[in-house]
Amino acid sequence: MDTQAEPPRKRRCGKERVRVTRACDACKRKKLRCSGTLPCFLCQRTSKPCDYTAEYNRGKLPPIPPREQPNTPPRTETTTEFPLESSASPVRENGFANEAPSRGSPEAHQTDMEGHYVGPSSGVSFLIRAQKRLQEQISLPINAPIFSFGDAPLSKLDPAFLLLPPRFEADILIARYFDFAFPTHRFLHQAQVEGWVSEFYGPLQDSAVAGPGKRAIRALVLMVLAHAKQCLPESDQGIGASVNGTLYLAAAEHHLAAETGPVRLTSVQARLAQCFYLLSQSRINHCWSLFGTTARLAIAIGLHRARRRDRGSGFDYVEGECRKRVFWCAYSLDNYLSAALGRPRIFHDDDIDQELPSVANDSHILADQILPATTSAQSIMLAPVYHAKLSVIIGGVLHDVYGPRRASGQVEAAAAAKYGASLSRWRQELSGFLDVANVDLLMLTYQRQYTVLNLAFYHAQVLLYRPFILKDFGHSTVTRPQNDKSLESVRKYTGLCLEAAMKIAAIVRELCDRGRMYSTFWFTHYYTFSAIVVLYVHVVQGSTQVDRPDRLDWYLRIAEQAQRDLAFCGSRSSFAQRYVLVLEELRQEARTAINHTRSGVLGSQTVFSSALGPPPSQHGHGSSAPHGAAKASVGEALFGLQPLQTGARPADNQWMDLTSVHLHPQPSHANPVNDGLGGTGIMNVSDWEALDSLAVAGLGELDYLFPLDGFQDV
Repeated sequence: MDTQAEPPRKRRCGKERVRVTRACDACKRKKLRCSGTLPCFLCQRTSKPCDYTAEYNRGKLPPIPPREQPNTPPRTETTTEFPLESSASPVRENGFANEAPSRGSPEAHQTDMEGHYVGPSSGVSFLIRAQKRLQEQISLPINAPIFSFGDAPLSKLDPAFLLLPPRFEADILIARYFDFAFPTHRFLHQAQVEGWVSEFYGPLQDSAVAGPGKRAIRALVLMVLAHAKQCLPESDQGIGASVNGTLYLAAAEHHLAAETGPVRLTSVQARLAQCFYLLSQSRINHCWSLFGTTARLAIAIGLHRARRRDRGSGFDYVEGECRKRVFWCAYSLDNYLSAALGRPRIFHDDDIDQELPSVANDSHILADQILPATTSAQSIMLAPVYHAKLSVIIGGVLHDVYGPRRASGQVEAAAAAKYGASLSRWRQELSGFLDVANVDLLMLTYQRQYTVLNLAFYHAQVLLYRPFILKDFGHSTVTRPQNDKSLESVRKYTGLCLEAAMKIAAIVRELCDRGRMYSTFWFTHYYTFSAIVVLYVHVVQGSTQVDRPDRLDWYLRIAEQAQRDLAFCGSRSSFAQRYVLVLEELRQEARTAINHTRSGVLGSQTVFSSALGPPPSQHGHGSSAPHGAAKASVGEALFGLQPLQTGARPADNQWMDLTSVHLHPQPSHANPVNDGLGGTGIMNVSDWEALDSLAVAGLGELDYLFPLDGFQDV
């Protein structure tokens, strides 16, 4: 066949025409032709900033290719949509940075070490992008110690050059510590600490030689001063100017390393104070390693057991109460570290019979007796005791819901009913305080206790109910009877989880409005992250339900505002900024789902095709969908969940155990066979612990996806 002659070109220039799908803001505003690069030709020629911040509503957000600039160093870009440092990264009017999202670039086909598909359309895809962002944005030197790998950097200082604040400033710092720093984790006795400070500032000749137990006391005083310094308001930053928390931590380590003799209560107290300080510095791996030693020292001296001896004339009530306080604070921290890192707890409830601390103020606890209360005012120790009670409930949730062998649907629902009732009773007993009308009328310590307990309660609800978020499929895949009890339970617990997440977002918003959100509030940052994840996941999961787009949009706006609040809570490499990096990937998924819902693109397997690539079945990995399966919902496409046969009614345990699909599924005791809807065999967002671990520990449990070649050996 003869080849037809090529028609003559109409364009004078022989250069091929390049189609540009997106113009920069300046060219778009002036209606000029744009090269679509970063920077574009015109902005480069005029030496003006080239930004791509205008909203893009034409489908998948295209990547912005860098402009080739010979003899010019390559431009370094920040991939996060939130500023890591507000002074270095400009923020748009809506609070998001002027970058194209990382998901705009197609992801290469990947498999894990077991051959599972982990490409763009898999359930783990956004986690992969989040982890890549963490590797790009967070410096993780490969030569960091294994006990702190993945933590925020900590300056190396010589503890020999230690400067103490003047005595009157030290007294102010001690008072600030007990009024503000630890409102519900009060493991110290104020009068006792004040006495130790007096000894610390005593004559040089009296303190030059450390006697038995003195090194632990000195370490403890240093850590109290370090904690108090970082909790000072802006107006009092001049107080304790010589206090360097990193240096004080190093000096405390120096003293504790030189301890001799038997383990003492102060040895545990000092190390527990170090653990809390490390969390405030975004060093959770360091904290976790140190806490292992601290918890075992506590067990070694029997802090987990109640003292049965007769409280005669030689009994020290101050030490007795501090033993209880230290243990329950350590128990609470053990639970939160386990939840955040997805790792087993150290303390086991079956081994514990320690009593709760007495509800008595420090001023009433003397060495030889505990004085009765002289007024009807609420004791400062009421909130710490109830936080310990809440920790016991959380411990049960972690054991029954987040154990290594995932519970079946019925067991999960039973646990939700059991612990939900316990949480309701807990709050009812404390309702007079937690539901007070005007918090500002309370003294500072009570205000802090009010905030911390409310946040801890709502977070406990999030932990308990969030496994049901992915079970609320609504009308997307299967038709269920309206009076189905399992469906009613799913909807009920999903609603409670969403309500708790919204409460956390509201509290954080108020803290930010009033300037009371400190960068050292690790617990608050963790609570906020968990709440935002729940809201984003629900938006994606519910985006196929056309009967409530307005409500989903409301959830998305609240989550985005909470993410903005979190973005300004910490410095580079802090927990807050790591949370934001992970959340940004999930936010983009939620925003995409909402946009598709508004466009009327529903109920089709192509809903996410433009954003996540072809479905897993086209790649030959991780696909277990049966032949003739129903069309995938948005939640199924994102989280790797497979639909049932068209028109099929799942068994009760199938409907209730959707979250049993995780990295390496283990058979549950209730049903040794897979009792969930068919999954891909790789992680999805139902494995909440892996998501938490990814954000706080740097690599989390996804390190099998990436080699260590990407880390800097510095």
